[in-house]
Amino acid sequence: MTPPPTPRDRVLRYAFMKLARDLDARFESLLLTGRISKWYSEIGHEGVTVPAGLALEAGDVLCSLHRDLGAILACYLDPARTFPDLGFGEPDGRRPDPDAVLYRLACQLLGKGEGFSQGVERSFHYGWLAPEHGIFHAGMISHLGAMIPVAAGCALARRLAGTDRVAITFIGEGGTSTGDFHEGLNMAAVWKLPLVLVVENNRYAFSTPAYMQFAAERLSDRGPGYGVAAVNVDGNDPDAMAAAYARAFARAREGWGPTLIEAMIGRMRGHSEGDDSLKVVPSEEHRRYVAEDPVPGYARQLEAAGLLDAERRAGIDARIAELVERALDGALAAHEPARETAWRPALAPAPELPPPPPPPVPSGRPGDRTSYVDAIHQALVEEMERDPQVILMGQDIGRFEGAFRVTRGLWQRWPERVLDTPIAESGALGIAAGAALLGFRPVVEMQFGDFITCGFNQIVNVLAKLYYRWQLPCPVVVRLPSGGGVGAGPFHSQNPEAWFTHVAGLKVVCPATARDAKGLLKAAIRDPNPVIFCEHKFLYRRIRDELPAGDLCEPLGVAKVLREGSDLTLVGYGASTWTAVAAAEELAKEGVRAEVVDLRTLVPFDEETVLASVRRTGRVLVVHEAQQTGGFGGEVAARIADAAFAFLDAPVRRVAYPDRPVPYARSLEQELLPSAHRVLNAARELLAW
Repeated sequence: MTPPPTPRDRVLRYAFMKLARDLDARFESLLLTGRISKWYSEIGHEGVTVPAGLALEAGDVLCSLHRDLGAILACYLDPARTFPDLGFGEPDGRRPDPDAVLYRLACQLLGKGEGFSQGVERSFHYGWLAPEHGIFHAGMISHLGAMIPVAAGCALARRLAGTDRVAITFIGEGGTSTGDFHEGLNMAAVWKLPLVLVVENNRYAFSTPAYMQFAAERLSDRGPGYGVAAVNVDGNDPDAMAAAYARAFARAREGWGPTLIEAMIGRMRGHSEGDDSLKVVPSEEHRRYVAEDPVPGYARQLEAAGLLDAERRAGIDARIAELVERALDGALAAHEPARETAWRPALAPAPELPPPPPPPVPSGRPGDRTSYVDAIHQALVEEMERDPQVILMGQDIGRFEGAFRVTRGLWQRWPERVLDTPIAESGALGIAAGAALLGFRPVVEMQFGDFITCGFNQIVNVLAKLYYRWQLPCPVVVRLPSGGGVGAGPFHSQNPEAWFTHVAGLKVVCPATARDAKGLLKAAIRDPNPVIFCEHKFLYRRIRDELPAGDLCEPLGVAKVLREGSDLTLVGYGASTWTAVAAAEELAKEGVRAEVVDLRTLVPFDEETVLASVRRTGRVLVVHEAQQTGGFGGEVAARIADAAFAFLDAPVRRVAYPDRPVPYARSLEQELLPSAHRVLNAARELLAW
């Protein structure tokens, strides 16, 4: 049984609800006078959000959306220092001064330089780790539902760390139609993660009535289908919401898994202020919602209970006015973001790696040569042995040991750190992001690189942008078994690397050798940034190296000259490196010394090594298996033309896959793949220029 609320609890809820309401109203007026460009009002949500913020304890995680100002205030601010005349106990010395917090929050909402994101992010999209009281606040992205898996990942991190801490996140009823709602909640249920998911159901999403969004009578009815506890609560009743949170947090802390809370509230404002979307709510219905407004309604309840007389209410109002005006006056006068902030890094500084071990003395024994796929396996084993924060996630990587047996034997050694996921690429990547933000180093295997499209949003809008937005590292490695040449057809043969080289905040790695497969993967796992690690399937069991003993790490962003020459430069990566090597060997028979440069890493791009080669040879041919239009070879060619034009004796040429999907029949696939024969023909044309 949840104990009844104390008078202190109820007055505290009201005080924070009123603070949220008054701060919201002031920002609405700033919008109307043109001093901010956008405002998402929380009016009508305070009875849901404030009790949530008050339920959080040190070590818990808050993942908020547009209308969760009340939760942020109740989470950040020390009640005793915020409302010193209300008798809320001794001040919490771990929490910062409320004036300082409110000033910084106001600067954030106004886009000023002293906001949490220094003007890089808008309104509630920021993230903040508050070391003073140990609560991590992760803000939203505009793609609704995407933060549910991230919150689940934060919950996973707290559980893996051996704590009983909880993550809470919010979604509107419209956002429950997204795939991430299903993937995040389902994975949290399967893994019994300490997650509380709150649906703020104001019945109209942006402008679409609930009956046009879902056929269920209540969204909380979905809970049993996922195997989670679920409850439907009057969101205008802060006491009922507080009781629901108390039960949900207790279940989570005791290891019983997630809870879905559907909070029913009324649509009192537009989606964003001034967008006219409120017109979809019938006027009579809207009048009913206004009459049920939780802030004045709760004040009347407290007055009737003798807890809020006129004097106390006036004192609360005066204190709130003082706090709000002081914060806004300071924020309005604050400086704009420094222009150089726009240039702050999108990637966290890379760590210093150990010097490479000396190369082994070739033994000549075939059994001493390690295959490309075994080198990847070795890297995973060594990094999991070295760092207990490394965790593996992916479909069928545990008991089954992966589609290509890369993870063989790992689940048996680390069952708590080798996690089989449902078929939910977006959910797995979002969970990895949340876990990485709280100190873990997830390595996520896509069963095939082609399936990464199902998780595209989490990569390009969550993982890639986090460091630029929040200046917090997010070390996630996404392993992509990719590429063709194995007769796998159009959905198991793509080369997706160029999709991600266009996205600031990602590193993209494409090893060609077994040594690099191991050394670059170990470096990627230690890197504080998200890394897309493309493993060409054709190379898995065809390419072998004798690997040195010791801690083999190869730095990201460094290309390698595999074969020296003076007449022509062939640039490749992944399997195309070996196509270039084969062509160079044939050219050597014709007396042509072709230099082969293996890029190894596309981002960061080692421009200097490529340009140095071009300056030596004067001719360059870029080879890649990805389709020509939009392929990374176009970027290489542009960099060369821009920085080494004076050294070129012929145009930069490319040999790539034609702009076609990959056909299934091997004969058809071989017709389109960039072969050594095609490279030879292009090279001869360049040499004749």
